[in-house]
Amino acid sequence: MGKEFMKRDMDLVRKLLFFFEEKESPRHVAIPPIEGYDDRTIKTHLVLLHDAGLLRCEPVRSRSSERVIYVLPFELTWAGHDFVQTMRSDTLWKKAKTHVLKPGASWSFEILKEWAKQEIKEKLGMSGSS
Repeated sequence: MGKEFMKRDMDLVRKLLFFFEEKESPRHVAIPPIEGYDDRTIKTHLVLLHDAGLLRCEPVRSRSSERVIYVLPFELTWAGHDFVQTMRSDTLWKKAKTHVLKPGASWSFEILKEWAKQEIKEKLGMSGSS
């Protein structure tokens, strides 16, 4: 049996960030209850959010290496709050999924953030050059 590799699910990323934005307690939440996702998928995405600097976590490392095997997530980082604010609009999120996150497209998280910033600037009438 081969190894299973999990693809990054940006809808889950967004849901997890919203969960931590709305969380009232300062305590960690080992596995946030996100409907439609199993514990393994959520835990894997929490590590990704920690790696991306979007979520403040206590990392738990492997005994045989420095690899982070899971995290105890507490709260959003500054960058996490920025992402939530940028992607709060369902309309903008749907547009991002169509234009940036579409299957087969070559994109990175940085490209997504820059695209979203540009969309917001255009919406606010700030995209013209001075």
